[in-house]
Amino acid sequence: MSQAVRARALLIHAVVAGAALLAGPARATDFRAFEFGTPCDRIVALEAARGSKTFDGELPSGYQFAFLTRELDREALVVYACDGGKLFRAGYIFEARDEADAAALYASLKKRVSRERGSPSYDFASPTHRKKMTDAGATLSHHDTLVAFWDGDSSEAHASVAEPTKGRGWRVSLSYTANTHLRE
Repeated sequence: MSQAVRARALLIHAVVAGAALLAGPARATDFRAFEFGTPCDRIVALEAARGSKTFDGELPSGYQFAFLTRELDREALVVYACDGGKLFRAGYIFEARDEADAAALYASLKKRVSRERGSPSYDFASPTHRKKMTDAGATLSHHDTLVAFWDGDSSEAHASVAEPTKGRGWRVSLSYTANTHLRE
């Protein structure tokens, strides 16, 4: 075997090994290409490989990493939270032009997650929740009902709309939290 062929074989082996190390276990992933519990020191390299840009602004509350990316043909912030150096929560945060845009994006996310996980385990738009809130004397706006949760084998998914606050516009988020970190 020639020196060039041997060098090429070693390079291919190194690339494959590096990709396997970056991707983690070969089973289905929890979020993008990570399993919950994956060491967080892999996040920066993964997002760089995906073409994401490091977010230099103020990090959303509870997250240690944020990157600018595209998801659903939109600009999005992809965020990660770690506990003890291991991933336990990740998600997307989207800016919306107005309430109608936020509601349409939420509907797209809800369809997507429902295709993946089935019907929401808790849906604020459901007649049951609206009756419960009305019976308690609450008045719900349309965006108050744009919240849903889905159970999963290893994580819970949560989608919601947030109205403008603190100089920010409408936001839509989709996050996944490892079942090990859910509070009862």
